[in-house]
Amino acid sequence: MLLCGLVVVLPLLMGHRTPHTLTLSGLVLVLGALLATSVGLMGRADSVLPVPGRNWWIFALLLTAWVMLQAAPSDMLAQTLGPYPETVWNHSESSPAQWSPNPAATLRGWSTFIALFFIAWLAGALSSELRNWLWLTIVGFALFQAMYGLFSHANGSDTIFGIWSRNNAGVVHGSFSNRNLFAAYLALTWPLAVMIWWRRSTPVLSKIPFELRVTASVISGAIIGAALLGSASRLGSAAGLAGLVIGLILWAWYRMSKDRPVAVWPMIIATGAALIAATWYGLTPLAERLAVTSIEEGRLEIYTRIITELPSYWWLTGIGLGGFEAVFKQIQPGHINAWYDYAHNDLLQWLLEMGLVGAGLLMAVLLTIARNRSLNSERVPLYAGLIALALIGLGDFSWHIPGTQIVLAIYLGVVLQPDQNQNKPIVRQQPKNLRSTAANTQLLTSGNYLSTRQQGAIYGNGN
Repeated sequence: MLLCGLVVVLPLLMGHRTPHTLTLSGLVLVLGALLATSVGLMGRADSVLPVPGRNWWIFALLLTAWVMLQAAPSDMLAQTLGPYPETVWNHSESSPAQWSPNPAATLRGWSTFIALFFIAWLAGALSSELRNWLWLTIVGFALFQAMYGLFSHANGSDTIFGIWSRNNAGVVHGSFSNRNLFAAYLALTWPLAVMIWWRRSTPVLSKIPFELRVTASVISGAIIGAALLGSASRLGSAAGLAGLVIGLILWAWYRMSKDRPVAVWPMIIATGAALIAATWYGLTPLAERLAVTSIEEGRLEIYTRIITELPSYWWLTGIGLGGFEAVFKQIQPGHINAWYDYAHNDLLQWLLEMGLVGAGLLMAVLLTIARNRSLNSERVPLYAGLIALALIGLGDFSWHIPGTQIVLAIYLGVVLQPDQNQNKPIVRQQPKNLRSTAANTQLLTSGNYLSTRQQGAIYGNGN
């Protein structure tokens, strides 16, 4: 319930990126994670979740030790590893005392990562039955975001919930401050919104008749797709469609591995319905932005300057978690006058801020995901959504947004864990109308011929 509450509350706080709102959303994330972790580790013996494994603790301790060094008051570390120009040491009345140029941002970043660490562990440690309620909450709120964005745009609303001004009034962006962050959130959740209707273990949905589930899957995909494409976010729309296609391929692969018919047509219909809905709603803003060949705000120039103009050893040691904004101002050209607190490339920023240690931590996560890979009806949409957000992370900063981070952490917590059902033997129950093996033998040898369906029921072949 606490995790579901965070899934709902955090995106509602994304309407305006100011120091106050960022601080509030960070506090909600950290306190919510602390409370949820406390509940998970306490209670009756049969309800306490298992503590994180050794590799999880190694990851957390290594990250913590590295960040504490970056924020620790040490003149030696500041002079040896600090990302400061020579003029700071020659002319500054008070020399820097920390390795990180922004130790407050470093500590805030660390607290966010630890909160997400425990949220990921909680999501992976929960039983699949309880996790189904998380998936229902994520899909339900993604649909709310999409519908709110569509209705607000259609009504010409100039505010978000009557509190914050809509920065991109001409396009759809829900309760997020701009269209790119909104599109990233929908790209992450789109495959799950389509596929959740086909999971037999999903509470409530599994009892809906087949025809209604087909309809609901198509409508859910169409609503989110229309809002995503209506955001006119080029990167978000492309990544969202790519994620949906990857989900389609993985789903087909999963079905074929189980010797089952490849039921990919619901997703194809959902994708087509999304395109039709978006076309009807209006794809003109997206088409106009796609026609622009230049990169918005010179992002390629920013990447080039970061890679070529910063000292090479900073990439080895790192400049300090959260230190990008302070360091980029040293090389920011005069004709780019925007406020760049993020690099608009989450991978590049992570490697610059955390150095070789950060690269090693990232590689450990990727290797763990690869080692514990498994295709099933739960993980397929998670892989598709994560791939979509990874593509967006190459050109934006959605991995830093708490409303998206909470869903991202839940996804990662599941795919980082081994699939408990992968090697579980299939136990088939004897049909109730067949009382004993002796009775079955007598029935088969009595000279009465049985139909194929009856024989299948007796021998337990799943028919």
